[in-house]
Amino acid sequence: MVSLINRLVLASFLFVLLCLPTGFARAQDGPRDPGDGVDFEQRLGTQLPLDLPFIDETGATVTLGDYFGEKPVVLALGYYECPMLCSLVRDGMVTSLLDVRLNVGSDFSVVNVSIDPTETPMIADAEKAAIVSRYNRPGSEAGWHFLTGPQDSIAQLADAIGFRYYYDAKIDQYAHASGITVVTPQGEVARYFYGVEYNPSDVRLGLVEASANKIGDTVDQLLLLCYKYDPITGQYSGLVMTIMRTSFLLLPPGPFCHLYIGPQ
Repeated sequence: MVSLINRLVLASFLFVLLCLPTGFARAQDGPRDPGDGVDFEQRLGTQLPLDLPFIDETGATVTLGDYFGEKPVVLALGYYECPMLCSLVRDGMVTSLLDVRLNVGSDFSVVNVSIDPTETPMIADAEKAAIVSRYNRPGSEAGWHFLTGPQDSIAQLADAIGFRYYYDAKIDQYAHASGITVVTPQGEVARYFYGVEYNPSDVRLGLVEASANKIGDTVDQLLLLCYKYDPITGQYSGLVMTIMRTSFLLLPPGPFCHLYIGPQ
């Protein structure tokens, strides 16, 4: 498992990587310095605009709300023909979900949204086929969704989850952040996981919490009593051990402490 330090270093490096675009009708030009217009600001509890129109991988017109109501959702923004950061995010997401003892389709859904308004349903469908083939769990195809759509819908969704990106016309490239978001069945932002590698245990606990314990098992509920989500790192930390260590440090010196630290 990659250490937290390595993850943060990797995420910081990839944070400003640029993805090669596929067309010319793009978002508004951003600032001159690529890092100035890129961020992934946490907006926990924000209600997503579920009436936003998109087009699914079959070419059908849909709304964002079509994918909510019953199950939590893993939401990923990027675009499908990006050969760099976006592909790393999707690869990391699938790698993590393969180790999660919950199933796409029956327990939760995954919604990918392209930030490139020139991408087509045909491109989205090809990406879905590759992802579904790699995930390779029976019945999961109905839980994977790959959307394209107009710039206005993309911009509103990105703003709702704090996903700041921009297209630099001078170099014909996008700059954007890396990470995935877990959203409740009602469409409220619940958890953020940053970078391109996601701890399967963290992702599972995030999904269980987002579902209000409607998925998962008793073990998950017990773990959620012992672990707490840290919005700064995007990980779950051991709450009980932290409390015990803090309480121990606050204890006055005496025989009780000697039981733990040994004779002086």
